[in-house]
Amino acid sequence: MRIPSFLVAASALTLLGAPTAVAAQTDSTKATAPRALRELLADASKRNVLPPSLISFRSNVETEISVLLRREEGTEAVTALEQVASTLKWNRTGFYDQRIVGYRAQQTGANVSLLSVFQTGWLNPVLYGNRLRVRTNASRRTPPRRGGSDGADTLPAVHPLAVDRARYYRYSGGDTIVTVRAGDRVIPIAHVRVQPRTDITGEVVLFDGEMDLDASRGTLVRLRGYFIRANAPRRGRVASLGEAVAFVEYENGERNGEYWLPAKQRIELQATFPGLGDGRAVVRIVSRFSQMQVNDTVLDARTLAAADSLRARSRRRLSFAGTDSLGRYGAWQADVGALSFGMHSDDFNDIGPDRWRSTGAPRLDYTVPRASDAFHFNRVEGVYTGTGLKWSLRDLAPGVVVRANAGWAWNEGTARGRVSVERKRGNTMLELRAGRSLDNTNDFRVPLDSGNTMAALFASQDPYDYVDRRSATIAAVRTTGARQLLTRVEFGVADDRYRPASYVRSPLGGEAYRENRRLDPGRYLRTAALIEWHPDFSAEFAKPGVGARVSYERGDGTLQWQRAEVRATARKPFGPFIVLARGDVGAVFGSRIPPQQLFELGKFQNLPGYDDKEFAGARAAVLRASLQYTSPYFRQPIRAGRFFLPALAPGLSVGVQSGWADAVTNAARTSIERLGAPIDSARLAQWAPVARPTDGIRASITAGLRLFSGGVFVGATRKVDQAAPWKALITFGQQW
Repeated sequence: MRIPSFLVAASALTLLGAPTAVAAQTDSTKATAPRALRELLADASKRNVLPPSLISFRSNVETEISVLLRREEGTEAVTALEQVASTLKWNRTGFYDQRIVGYRAQQTGANVSLLSVFQTGWLNPVLYGNRLRVRTNASRRTPPRRGGSDGADTLPAVHPLAVDRARYYRYSGGDTIVTVRAGDRVIPIAHVRVQPRTDITGEVVLFDGEMDLDASRGTLVRLRGYFIRANAPRRGRVASLGEAVAFVEYENGERNGEYWLPAKQRIELQATFPGLGDGRAVVRIVSRFSQMQVNDTVLDARTLAAADSLRARSRRRLSFAGTDSLGRYGAWQADVGALSFGMHSDDFNDIGPDRWRSTGAPRLDYTVPRASDAFHFNRVEGVYTGTGLKWSLRDLAPGVVVRANAGWAWNEGTARGRVSVERKRGNTMLELRAGRSLDNTNDFRVPLDSGNTMAALFASQDPYDYVDRRSATIAAVRTTGARQLLTRVEFGVADDRYRPASYVRSPLGGEAYRENRRLDPGRYLRTAALIEWHPDFSAEFAKPGVGARVSYERGDGTLQWQRAEVRATARKPFGPFIVLARGDVGAVFGSRIPPQQLFELGKFQNLPGYDDKEFAGARAAVLRASLQYTSPYFRQPIRAGRFFLPALAPGLSVGVQSGWADAVTNAARTSIERLGAPIDSARLAQWAPVARPTDGIRASITAGLRLFSGGVFVGATRKVDQAAPWKALITFGQQW
């Protein structure tokens, strides 16, 4: 899965600002603020002047840039991770020099490196002063005009602690104190909400969010929010169709017992186009500062007298070490993916755009839950187009959201859609949903797999089978911790019906599709339960970690069955190596098992050396594992004009895929027979099932080269259980 290309365009419309990081552990102790908010702000403003004794600093910085997709229900899938090691040099004249000394990446598909967005330095070196330097969308290397600073890649934003702050901001809070520990000190922290005034004239860059202040000293510890351009020109028609925000979270740490300088910084670009679904495309940039040396530079008195770190007469310099140096770099302090562990795109919902907030006046949006609800193509429906509405009651009925979407399958001539009502309280959500959908019956799917529109349309490849399903369901969902555990329970009614394929092959040409496999029509009461540990972890995506899930469902009625599945998944980097593993086990029981509930395995179902859905059974297991090695050569990202491509970073990859499916009962065997067309008694001798049990464990292996940090595989695959030739295999993504 690739990140939508509109994200880069949307981020170019958005102002990039500066986040804050606190190097401390938070206590749960709370108390009343020791002084009035106005006095606290006045004291903090006095202390926010750049200290005369602060001349310069040098620091090592590790940055993690992740590209991900957030689904409408909150699940995140990380499609690319880039880790950058750099050294930062800064002094109070505005000098900024960031040099990249180490680079490595993991890609699950062909993608553009996010260094294309950050072609100059992206770090914010200080939060002192009446104005903050904020990155703009300028990425072209245009020289400054004579005598001016037009070539700078930052703009001045009014600091929430500026001496003229009252002209631009209104404040609230400051009366709640939490304590953090920094070394041997216990620091009381006051939270202050900062919002731009509504009566501002003229174009100016302002901050909207929160800041944390050291209540005992009045110093700024953290900024969390985003920057806006007040009274900016109206956006174009295309840009106004979407929502794009660059959130920042800057945390400072105390240095030398007297300066508050960067400890951790987070920039998060989030973009959504409601017409294409409630999901968001996200770019997350997390930087951690270490081994900081303060006042490592000597400046003469004349230079110091003229110093103004906010004037920024030039662009922030960003350079790369040589290719050999990048490849040899081995001083990484964190594994790939570790810096953003525990973070989620919903972290900023409370201060985000009105559309994303759960509080406020009720609002009605024209949107659909997923992009596939607006458009998709498959061999049964043909072209499907749809639209939808989302009514968030918010303060009128907290936590209640009503959704409705409907569409038309043009070649099939069928209307489909659904209506749902959700009510969320804390970590628990209740949902009532009813509708008609074309569900696919594939098994052991990867997360976010809901069909392959592009391959079906452009490559005449549709490895799914479909069931026309009418259903009404009530569900309860609860998340525990920071999305560490997800529990879902469902109860409802459903009606399954068969629909034949409308197309023999893609309207654009290509090989013929398979016929849509048969099923048993009927009605039933459906009961289901799911427990998922670490739902955002998956071996198929770039984020490292371990996850598991257990599910159970049953049908009672015209169709009767019970089905259980267990899954475990892991992805772990070890230096230049990455180990990926996933295991799935499932079983379905019943005196007459519906064919749509069988397990099917084959070429596109985890056994690449075999035919599509060659095997089927009532019990099945699949184990996949891969060892990938990235060489130290060609680690530097490839510049193509103003864009960067991921480093070629060639490496080796070996994988094994094994599967097993059996049908030991008569119910299982006759169910497999019903997957195909009804038996013609006149041609019974020529009839054969469309699938069969595996008769033991089937396995295939893959071996070859990985390019572009794992995003492209060039190699071959072959069956292991029988003498078979190697077949060439070229894939994009994590083909095992």
